[in-house]
Amino acid sequence: MDKYFVMLLLAIAGTFVSLQASINAKLAKYVGFLESAFISFLVGTFTLLIFLFFKGFSGLKQIGEVPLQFLTGGILGAFFVFVITYAVPKIGVSAALSITIAVQLILGLLLDKFNPFAINSFEVSIYNILGVILTIIGVIMLTYNR
Repeated sequence: MDKYFVMLLLAIAGTFVSLQASINAKLAKYVGFLESAFISFLVGTFTLLIFLFFKGFSGLKQIGEVPLQFLTGGILGAFFVFVITYAVPKIGVSAALSITIAVQLILGLLLDKFNPFAINSFEVSIYNILGVILTIIGVIMLTYNR
């Protein structure tokens, strides 16, 4: 896939994450924080199920071969959605997302450099590190007096 198309998809996904945080926080006012995260994942699961009906379920045949640690993504995602849903009404969308994004960038650089999951190794440059440092400065500015 063309890298610019991938970047466009990531920009759209980033927009969706920001909207999801606000939508789930509002939903939580009606049903509660944990319930809001559950509903979000339930609706998402049904959405993916519909996509699978069109694509086919052939990839699920190998589920028995997958090491258990690679099935933990749903747990991590559920925790993230719950925490964001809980945090947004308390510190705002920009502060909540900026903290998580900064931590994601730090860990992302470490994962790119050391490649513990054997996905793909990328060189980490001084520009990458400066980008993270500037992001951390932005986090401090966004969370100041929240």
